[in-house]
Amino acid sequence: MEFQREKFTPRIDRLAKALEKPLADAVVLDIGIGYGSFLQILEHDFGVSRVFGMDPFPKSLELARQNTGADLRMGDIDDSEWPFVSGEFDAIACFDVIEHLVVPATFFVRARRYLRDGGLLLATTPNKLLPYHMRKLPLVGIPDRNPTHINVRVPEYWRRLATATGYTIVEEWMGEHLSHVRYVPRLVGAALEKLGFDPREVAGLNHFQQSFCLLLRKY
Repeated sequence: MEFQREKFTPRIDRLAKALEKPLADAVVLDIGIGYGSFLQILEHDFGVSRVFGMDPFPKSLELARQNTGADLRMGDIDDSEWPFVSGEFDAIACFDVIEHLVVPATFFVRARRYLRDGGLLLATTPNKLLPYHMRKLPLVGIPDRNPTHINVRVPEYWRRLATATGYTIVEEWMGEHLSHVRYVPRLVGAALEKLGFDPREVAGLNHFQQSFCLLLRKY
């Protein structure tokens, strides 16, 4: 859970800052729940009581229920109707899922239906800049071996898709941790941290961050 807190807490802090109400009063939906860690942290660390999750896999729902008391429901992004009420949510999160979709626009369109006016959408996806392509380099690169990564795209693709489907960009960043290439980025990142710099904020080096993150507002 310590790793999960390091991963999710900065995202939740950004979400809380952009919300139009206190986070503890918000209604939040997580799409693609994994082990339920994000929802668990919302509940236990941030006092959010109205939390929901949706996932198409029964096993994911079973495992997540061991970690969170959230209202978890079976559903697929591609379903024409999700098992919720339109306009129900103040925020919807979707971490490392949209790159698996044949038509990623479907997610943005569907999510907008279930967000309240002014609601927030927080999405992350692999950061496809030059370092991502360097993953193919022998010995140095860390290959992407996930065959379901069928729509890994450059950040500009996601920016345009978000604005075309009814959102304004509140904030974007490259984050999570240095990856894609072995050795050098991590050594440089560690040195910068000792000097008091955040590698995620250093132009160029932040391209080695695993995730491209978008915080969007429904208009």
